[in-house]
Amino acid sequence: MPDQENKLVYPEGKPTEPLLVERMGYEELPFGNKYVVYIKQTIEGYDHFMPSDGLIDKMKKENVDVGDMITVEKIPPSEKYTYGYFTVTVIQKGAGTPPTHKSIEKFEGQFEPKDDKIGLHELTLRVDKLEKMVTTLSSEAGHKPGDEKLPF
Repeated sequence: MPDQENKLVYPEGKPTEPLLVERMGYEELPFGNKYVVYIKQTIEGYDHFMPSDGLIDKMKKENVDVGDMITVEKIPPSEKYTYGYFTVTVIQKGAGTPPTHKSIEKFEGQFEPKDDKIGLHELTLRVDKLEKMVTTLSSEAGHKPGDEKLPF
């Protein structure tokens, strides 16, 4: 179930930043079936939006599909359109992932899991050493009579 705090807020009068559609479709929510579009999380933390029926129709007309990069724009109310309306633009079909700068790829790459057997072995040795130290410190070994008295 989508978290309301992470629901995209449409800026009025300007398009959203490019959004990567990860999945979309109807979901059973506490207040009935709703169409939910999940997007790659934005820097503001938004990860989905719930389009109106009109916006769903526009998305179908533009042939928006999973993996597409889109923008959504909320057009403010006018004399002709009392409530305003939404537009959707497909920036790139099947984009898969948004284009990134090399420095961002390098930064994100450091968080990828690595098959680092040497690092794992070293950590295992350190944990074993720490466990031996804890055992020694918690035992009576090395404890002399009178150690419990304070020197002052």
